[in-house]
Order: sequence, then C-alpha cells, then structure tokens
Amino acid sequence: MSNIPLIDQMVACYNSMDADGLRDLLHENAKHTAPGSDFGAEKQGSETIITYFKEDVFPSFNQVRFDADHIYEDVERSAVIVEWQSHLWPKTGKNYSNNGVFVIEIQDGKIHWVREYFDTEKSHENVN
Repeated sequence: MSNIPLIDQMVACYNSMDADGLRDLLHENAKHTAPGSDFGAEKQGSETIITYFKEDVFPSFNQVRFDADHIYEDVERSAVIVEWQSHLWPKTGKNYSNNGVFVIEIQDGKIHWVREYFDTEKSHENVN
C-alpha cells in the first residue's frame, strides 16, 4: 500500500498552514529534523511538532506553498522522499523560493520521522 496519499496530506497541511491538521497524520512519537533551520533543528512527539509549526514556523509567514517536483517511495522500508520547491511569503516582505528534500519514514501508517533538508542560509536571509 502506498504512503504517498499520507504525504500529500502532510504537504496540504503545510500549504494551508494547518498545524492541527497534522494531528491525524503524525505518529505519537514522531520526529521532525531540519538541520541548520532557524526554527529549530530537532523536535520529537506529535504535539511538540504541532506546537512548533503553530507557534514558531507558520506565524513567520503570510503564505507558504510547497510543490513536489519528484516523489520516490520505498515500500519495503516504508519511506517516501519528496524533492520540492517552496514559494514563501515571510512577514519580513522578502518573498523567495527555495529547494529541498523531505525524507519521510512511516510507522504504523503514520508519519514517524520527517528529515527536512533545504538551503537554510537562503531561509535565514529572508525570514529574519
């Protein structure tokens, strides 16, 4: 069974800046890591991640949009890799685009670990 619809729902929550929408998608012990990010590099626990997006990430933006360029799935390892391009409208007024990758592990039908890699220097220049 494909996990891509689950990932599509996650991206839809990001695009609508709906942190609470992640609640049904995240494993209770989920992890989110974004090395080098100004918002925090490592979060654990679904409620911690939801709060992180609700209070730290989404309030910094007027709008966000992630477009998946490529999606790869390894069904045997319950993993999905998404190459994306983002279009971001931070409250600083310095609108910009970025490229990155989500490496997502699935456990028990839920998102267990999202590793997010992107140009953190470009983000820092425009969000701050």
